[in-house]
Amino acid sequence: MASATSARTEDSTTGTRCRNVAPHVSVALSDKVEGDREAQAELEKVLTAEQLTGAALLPDPLPAVPAARAAQPGLGGLDEDARRILLVAAVAVIDRAEVLLAAAGAGIDDLVSGPAGDHLHLVGGRFSFRDQRARQIVHDDADLAARTSAHLELARVLRASGRAEVALWHTALGTMEGDALLADGLVELAEWHLACGDTARAQEVAREAVSQGVGDTHRRAGAIASRAALLGGHVHDAVSFARQAGDAGPALTAALALRDGDPDPGLADVVESTHDRSALRAAVRALAVVHASAPKAAAILTEVLPDVAPAPRSGCWFEGPGCVTPLVEAHLRVVQALVAMRSGELDRAAAVLDDAARRLPVALAFGGLGVALARRLDLVRTGAVSPTTRALEESSAGMPAGVVRAAQLGDKAVEAAHAGRDVQAATFLGLAAERGGAELRAWWLPTPDPAELFVRAGQQRAARRHLAQLRGAVLGPAPRAAGLRMTLDLARAEVALAEPSTLQRAAERAVEVSQAVGSTFERGLTEVVISRALERHARDAEAAAHLLAARALFAESGALAFLPDSRVPAGAGAQGDGRVRSGPARQATGSGLPAEEVAENVTRLDVERQERGARVAEAVLDRFAHWGELLTERELDVARLVAQGRTNRQVAERLYVSVRTVEVHLGRVFRKLGVRSRTELAVLAHRTA
Repeated sequence: MASATSARTEDSTTGTRCRNVAPHVSVALSDKVEGDREAQAELEKVLTAEQLTGAALLPDPLPAVPAARAAQPGLGGLDEDARRILLVAAVAVIDRAEVLLAAAGAGIDDLVSGPAGDHLHLVGGRFSFRDQRARQIVHDDADLAARTSAHLELARVLRASGRAEVALWHTALGTMEGDALLADGLVELAEWHLACGDTARAQEVAREAVSQGVGDTHRRAGAIASRAALLGGHVHDAVSFARQAGDAGPALTAALALRDGDPDPGLADVVESTHDRSALRAAVRALAVVHASAPKAAAILTEVLPDVAPAPRSGCWFEGPGCVTPLVEAHLRVVQALVAMRSGELDRAAAVLDDAARRLPVALAFGGLGVALARRLDLVRTGAVSPTTRALEESSAGMPAGVVRAAQLGDKAVEAAHAGRDVQAATFLGLAAERGGAELRAWWLPTPDPAELFVRAGQQRAARRHLAQLRGAVLGPAPRAAGLRMTLDLARAEVALAEPSTLQRAAERAVEVSQAVGSTFERGLTEVVISRALERHARDAEAAAHLLAARALFAESGALAFLPDSRVPAGAGAQGDGRVRSGPARQATGSGLPAEEVAENVTRLDVERQERGARVAEAVLDRFAHWGELLTERELDVARLVAQGRTNRQVAERLYVSVRTVEVHLGRVFRKLGVRSRTELAVLAHRTA
């Protein structure tokens, strides 16, 4: 990932302050200067704070900074013809070579063998700059008259070729004093861009309409500019355009709510395209059910994720499929990461969130939920918050929601637990519970077990009070809608405080609930709690077995920072501190058995589990083989991958086919096997396993 540090600290002698840069802005800047760090640092000094945090749209092209010019020395010696060709290329929004040549009054030889060709790619009748810094320099060096002439020539050529909508844009930019008659067409053009999901183009066109329109047209232009800015994540621009147009509609309300950290800013009243509506609806529905069922939340997302197209290519108009707007996709990706985290797939959750942070304003989604997820994923996977996550947090245009601030207390608990400061960890978790309550726990953010922390900290009274509260909530005469989250907390608390005579049953119950939760991470945490409880009761051989299981489960989920030490200390018993530390290879265990014998027992247990897993896998493969009598080979490949939980897009990537091809095969699979959904297919696959 391109460098996206939380702040750029400049020389104190310059008197300038640190600049916070959002990760997706940092990546965009890096792409536009071809990874030139010096040029990027210079741009960060001249761009506004709002542009750097993503609250305002970046200029296009970017200004040509000295480092960019130093990297393109060949541009200084260009003749007038070559400069004209490159200037037309720099302002054109259609990348067809024939349009470029006609507008510049040049021939194909000028592109193939002339000096302008040294700075342009020409492939399949399309052109692009070899280096975006050249585009910035050519645009900056041209005076207003030259730019105006280039736009008017492009308008003439495009109008003659039947591209009146694009010709209108170039005509507007070629008008020296503005023309109110163009504004109505520009508003329609902006609405068209927004319907395609291209918020940046929609904002640019609507902004031009604002500058040229009067009366009602001016107000309409401001409203569409505000809505485009909002859905692009540019909340500062959204507020500015709305107020300039005197529009106190839903876009302004939503922008202000986002700035205030409202997790429900009313985007449903702003979005209009089919893509946006379905994606936002899926994100909200999945977020509402993820606490109770990760598979159900995943199924909701699976219905829309295959249709989330990539953003339109920069520089081209109307040549990509309609796509979800950046702010809506940010909401969708944050929920997708949360669902993966809820399932215990922490590496996958981090990959989804990292990709989103590179492209989208994820800090705005659901009151800062994406920031909370990024922080917790870092702490659980590596033990430290990454520079990219800090950039995401510090460059956020909005205030985090209250529950997100509560999650930050949970982060402190995780950090304290990693450092062995159990009293602090327990205190922070208690505060987090007070601030975030059931909602925070319902997010299933990975955290140490509260009851186990109290026991390790020697706070038996607090641990028993916590247990009593959980019993009242889950088993009392008027139980709250606790669901699996609180039921699992209760099961673990009973393990942590169990007497020797009840420990085995409590451990079995905790494992049973963990399996129902369906999270690899939560299953591993349960194994840790059981291991430490066994250790406190001097049952070290059994403790070591559960510890090995915890290590395997944490490694599988990606929670490497949670990996406990693999050996049990000598003399550990009911009076010990409950921690698991590493020890010498031949150290005796508290049960009196040599460590080698404990390791042998653990290895045997692991082999037995692997054998059971192999038998299950073989049964599932037999089921797939039976399907081969009904399905073609490719349909069987698709069915097997979908039954394993992969999305249509993942199946397409695995089989090197299109998503549409996967959908066709999957429809045939459903019909032939008599199932109606992906869930039914998975159940059918595992029914005899």
